[in-house]
Amino acid sequence: MIRSFLCLIFVGLISISCSNYQTDQSITNYTIDFIDKIAISNSDFADSTRFGGLSSIDFLGKDNFVLISDDRSEFSPARIYEMKIDFDSSGIKEYALTKTIFLSKKDKSHFAYNEIDPESIRYRKSTDTYLYGSEGGRTKEWVNPFIWEINRAGEFISAVEVPEIFHFRKEKGLRVNGGFEGLTFENDTIIWYANELPLKEDGDEAGFEVGSFPVRLVRHDIKNNNVLGQYAYNISHLVQRPIPEGGFYINSVPELLYIDNGSLWAIERSYTKGVGNFVKLFQINLEGATNIKEVNGLSKEEYKAVGKKMILDFSNFNQKIDNVEGMTFGPISLMAVKVCCLFQMIILIKSKKLSCGCFV
Repeated sequence: MIRSFLCLIFVGLISISCSNYQTDQSITNYTIDFIDKIAISNSDFADSTRFGGLSSIDFLGKDNFVLISDDRSEFSPARIYEMKIDFDSSGIKEYALTKTIFLSKKDKSHFAYNEIDPESIRYRKSTDTYLYGSEGGRTKEWVNPFIWEINRAGEFISAVEVPEIFHFRKEKGLRVNGGFEGLTFENDTIIWYANELPLKEDGDEAGFEVGSFPVRLVRHDIKNNNVLGQYAYNISHLVQRPIPEGGFYINSVPELLYIDNGSLWAIERSYTKGVGNFVKLFQINLEGATNIKEVNGLSKEEYKAVGKKMILDFSNFNQKIDNVEGMTFGPISLMAVKVCCLFQMIILIKSKKLSCGCFV
């Protein structure tokens, strides 16, 4: 039975002091406030497709955005949506879905059920193209995760050469549902991406004791298809145990957003049965971190992980914010108040599977 859930799009407002906003758009001093949200039922249809399962969002310019559905071609062919969202510092004015784009394989056919698990989408302005990531396929012969560049019609252009360490293997490699979700541009030719859960040879999944639960942040030159570096990001341990004891729990990294000068934001999203969801935003500092590009397994190696600092606990907004999967910056505006301030929107999407209420 298909159950209906809400897709929520949250708009936050970043207030940046003008004296701290340089010409290179670096952000050094800011506050983040919750502004508004919209709820869209995934029982709604867009171009004859079930609208929902949204897993990533990116800004196209003005009031235009692109979103990707994580439907594995179960309800409709794998797809992305283009959308207009009109808002200002007071909230969301209106929204409209403007286009549905089906993702094509290299032969221009649609993906069959479970051949793809689309999770991330980013817009490349210089070429007017998209990059999107798949966690991999769940067919009998597992399809390894991939990152492809496509045109605005959803057709294949090129593939990023993902390191083989991120392939599915029996004793090593990716865990199920632990592939690429976070994806972000540093500049026009360099991207960052990360596995959602630790590789088997790197360490355990996050537990309830302080420990090492590393995922790999990959810095990749897509112009020359060359990995520039890999860095360990240690996922936080969980605090509250499941109710009843032995219930399901998880903490993972579903999204990245590049900020400036070797700094990124990362979302950590956790769920503990009988307790609930927790979403936190961390700022990453690469200074002094070990480049682990040539390290095949971290569990028995010495290395220095990237620095991290929590900058936002979404629980503070007093909103039901649980399965946050996507994050992007929106437009910047200059507003004259008592002091000169810049305001930049940050947009997040929260969604649940089209078919169930399970955590993804």
